Amino acid sequence: MLTLYGIHPVLEALKKRPRAFHRLFLSRESGRKDFAQIVSRARAAKVNTALIPVKELAQMCRSEQHQGVVAEIEPPPLLALEDAISLWKDSSGKALFLILDSIQDPQNFGSLIRSACCCGATAVIFPRDRSATITGAVAKASAGAVEHLPMCCTVNIAAALETLKKEGVWIVGTTPRAEKSVYGFDFKLDMALVIGSEGKGMRQLIGKKCDFLLSIPMQGGLDSLNASVAGAVVLFEIMRQRLCK
Repeated sequence: MLTLYGIHPVLEALKKRPRAFHRLFLSRESGRKDFAQIVSRARAAKVNTALIPVKELAQMCRSEQHQGVVAEIEPPPLLALEDAISLWKDSSGKALFLILDSIQDPQNFGSLIRSACCCGATAVIFPRDRSATITGAVAKASAGAVEHLPMCCTVNIAAALETLKKEGVWIVGTTPRAEKSVYGFDFKLDMALVIGSEGKGMRQLIGKKCDFLLSIPMQGGLDSLNASVAGAVVLFEIMRQRLCK
């Protein structure tokens, strides 16, 4: 069972998977349009709804950032890698898989999912171990994007990269040590973008699996970005190039 909280995550889940809801808890009826949409959609879907005190909502989700809305819901389904590849092949677009190599912070994990969704990614692939997974905090950080983007959990990221390569997908990794800039690379190809973990970056084995290694040009006294920011920079550059005629 997933404890979902926050207006956007709950609203997006109601739009996509109303039958997955077990119970919905509200602190009040608000004048906000999106809050009213939650109430309306929950009633239409006949979701069991209750009004409870704000303190109880915070206890349920272990966060003060619930915005007066908490839901008990079935987690979003996770796809097998083969199914994600099939989705890409059935579409008419270029592949853009986002590979999260051991991203453990829920805020980074959710933010990267949000950026990937906004940039038209095919799917997000992450490892089963030593990684964040789909939780209420991740869904909140993604602003509900977990409901719109296929998510794949795999046992072995290195093996997943090899599978993608066999399907004609180029693997692009990001590292501050790479000589080639993201702004000098042609992203108009079927590709998978690898974002490494907080602190250590990509694991050495994963870096060796990459066909290309790219860096983000930096000025000032620092030489790296937060993982979610770095991912967003590259994802939006990919989208910019693909949208240019």
